[in-house]
Amino acid sequence: MAVDVIVVGGGVVGCACARELAGRGLDVLVLERAQLAAGASGRNQGLLLPGLDPPAHLLFREAVAAYQRLAAEGEVDFDLRPVGHLLLAADEATLAAARDQADALAARGFAVEELDAAGLVGVEPSLAPDLAGGFRSSDGWALDPATTTLAWAEDARRAGAELRTWTEARRLRVDGGRVTGVHTDAGLLAAGAVVVAAGPWTRSLATGAGVELPVTGARGWLLQTAPLPWQVTHAFQEATWPGEDEVGDQAAPLTMAELAAEETGATDEGTAFTLQQRPTGAAVVGASLAQSLREDPEHPETVRGLARRALRFVPGLASVPVVASWSGVRPITPDGQPLVGPVPGLPGLWVAAGHGPVGVVLAPSTARMLASHLVDGQPTGDAAPFDPARFLATAPDGTGRVDRSATGRGGPDR
Repeated sequence: MAVDVIVVGGGVVGCACARELAGRGLDVLVLERAQLAAGASGRNQGLLLPGLDPPAHLLFREAVAAYQRLAAEGEVDFDLRPVGHLLLAADEATLAAARDQADALAARGFAVEELDAAGLVGVEPSLAPDLAGGFRSSDGWALDPATTTLAWAEDARRAGAELRTWTEARRLRVDGGRVTGVHTDAGLLAAGAVVVAAGPWTRSLATGAGVELPVTGARGWLLQTAPLPWQVTHAFQEATWPGEDEVGDQAAPLTMAELAAEETGATDEGTAFTLQQRPTGAAVVGASLAQSLREDPEHPETVRGLARRALRFVPGLASVPVVASWSGVRPITPDGQPLVGPVPGLPGLWVAAGHGPVGVVLAPSTARMLASHLVDGQPTGDAAPFDPARFLATAPDGTGRVDRSATGRGGPDR
């Protein structure tokens, strides 16, 4: 018998969507090709920081409230904790960019304090004394990204969802001009609707159903140190980390000439210094963002660039052992904003992908927007910037309202 909704992807966005859909009374099945949080959801720095574009501050506050609820009511401890945030500039040009970012945050109601080089060392003595300056806020939060995904998954199970790992969605089933399920190695799984939340694999799955969704991948690298011999009370972020529009620039596929010209030497390109100390004392240092074509790690030498950037800001790291490095492929779109909603021209197919470096932050609002549209038949007022139709010429058919007769259990129409 068909389920109401199949969610393809066991990352933070997919598990959050499953929780919201199951909480609204739908019969939900999650399919994950590997283990939960195997992709970028378990391979990021685990920071919740307010965004700069107009709706981002509201979505950030929604995320904080959602994670506070999940921590209080859920069964998985994911180390949610408040953390101060330092936006850092090594030179005057970067300081001007940092000031613009700080002004944007202040305009949206976040308290921001400017600090000169001495002020920075005063609050964080490990910082280099010759930085141009920076800005401090107290609105950040940190969490463990992999167990955050597990927390959403457990919450989804408690709401009635079923999760199957090591079950890859090979192809979408299209019957009579609509998506009716998913083909897997174990056979066809029927559904009233399919939500593709498969990160950088979203595009290939949609292509098999005749839809071109512009989701590509950008690889990000991180380092982990041994426990630091000092305490860090803020998360550090260099002001050169790309904004939404610059993230979108990474969505343009590499040309054949660009691919052929790639060099394998160590590089700082695409890196910006970030650091946050985990409860164990170890620090996670990053970060990078570079176009990705495959699952095998491109340019593992990028970690050397991360180390160089880190030493510019925190010279004392020179003697601290590096115990691990890893990368994840973030799903991105041409405008740096995710795709959330029904796919135009193909009833039954929905998408929640393309969140780039802010999947953890946007997962709660994504789940709310998608579930409200799928169940109630109309998008929420704040969902317009994420409408998949902005990249596709064909307008959606119908309203997307749940048709309780679509499956034997009351499935969605789209």
